[in-house]
Amino acid sequence: MMAFAASAQTTAEWWIEALNRSLGDRYGMNISVAMAESESLNGYFMVDGDSYYITLGVMEVYSDGKLRHEINNERKEVTIDNVDLSSVDLLTNPTRAFTFVPNEFSSQVVSTSNERVVVKLTPKSAAMGIDSITLTLRRNGAKVSPEAISYDYDGEAVSIALTAADATASKLPRWDKAAYRAYDIVSFL
Repeated sequence: MMAFAASAQTTAEWWIEALNRSLGDRYGMNISVAMAESESLNGYFMVDGDSYYITLGVMEVYSDGKLRHEINNERKEVTIDNVDLSSVDLLTNPTRAFTFVPNEFSSQVVSTSNERVVVKLTPKSAAMGIDSITLTLRRNGAKVSPEAISYDYDGEAVSIALTAADATASKLPRWDKAAYRAYDIVSFL
């Protein structure tokens, strides 16, 4: 494999656009989340258009693109809230986790090696609550896939390792109130 030469194709914007084209509207990923001073949590997420499902440790999240049902299976509790459509955090709104709008972020390629690139994104507004986002992407032929995403929240880092999962093999899990009827419901609506 050869390293990519600097060109218009290797700009941060090119990589992000290629990633979004490769992912499309329906995709799934296995995830391993590492936060400072805590153990890693393993899980999975699937996106289908504006809807998504996440499972991580004892937590599950179902969203139809408008409402978010967050389940803590250990505490037997369901929290219902509106989806934060402005969030680019994978664990809060995975439908927007790789969609970085140029007017919201400055982006730069930090390093390239073989078929990988590291892209750093810096929000243009402090109101986003994130200092920076770092993406590690891999190109395999015409496809670009994410290998890792790290969020820096004022010095506190959250790192997520990603591996592709087959999203075509199953339907997106949907919220089913009957399955959680024994759970306490907390609504922020």
